[in-house]
Amino acid sequence: MRTLAMDLPEDWVRYPVGGFHLVAAAPVTEAAERMFTDGMEPGGAPPEPELAANIVATTYAGEPAGLCGLNRLYVVEDVTCTVGGLPARRMDLTRWTGRNNIFTRRWLVQEALAAGRATLEISASCLISDYQQLTAVFDAAIASARFTVSPGATRGQPEVLPAEPAALRAVA
Repeated sequence: MRTLAMDLPEDWVRYPVGGFHLVAAAPVTEAAERMFTDGMEPGGAPPEPELAANIVATTYAGEPAGLCGLNRLYVVEDVTCTVGGLPARRMDLTRWTGRNNIFTRRWLVQEALAAGRATLEISASCLISDYQQLTAVFDAAIASARFTVSPGATRGQPEVLPAEPAALRAVA
C-alpha cells in the first residue's frame, strides 16, 4: 500500500481526519479577515471555514466525480500533469458558494487495480481574492508529493492506494 506525503509551509496546520491522506489549512489571509470583519454585525455568524486556504487529499473507488450539472461551478483549465511521478490530471475551478467566490486547483491521480480503478483526489482551495499568491504554495506542495510503499507491497503484493471512501467531516 502507498501513503502520500507532502511538504507544506510551517504556518499551515495539519488535521488528523480518519480516511483522509491529508487535511491541512493555512492561516486566514488579511483579505479574508477583512472581508469577514467588514461585513460582520454584532452577534453575527462566525467566520466560514472556507475563508482559510486548505488542501485535502482522499482516495475513493471508481472514476473521478463528475462536475457536469453543478450549479455555479466553472472549469477554467483542464491539463495533464504528474503527482509524485504518477500521471495525473489538474483542473482549475471557480465556484460561487452563495457568500464567497472560491478557487480550487484539483489533481486527480488514477491507479489501475485488479478489481477496478481508484482515484486519489487532491483539492487545494482558497478565496478567489487569494488565488494568485496561493497557487504557488499549492503547486509547491504537489511538487513535493511523494508516495511511500508499505513493506507488504515490496513482497509481490500489488501497490495500491486505499480505495475506501471516508465520510466528509468539517474541519474547524
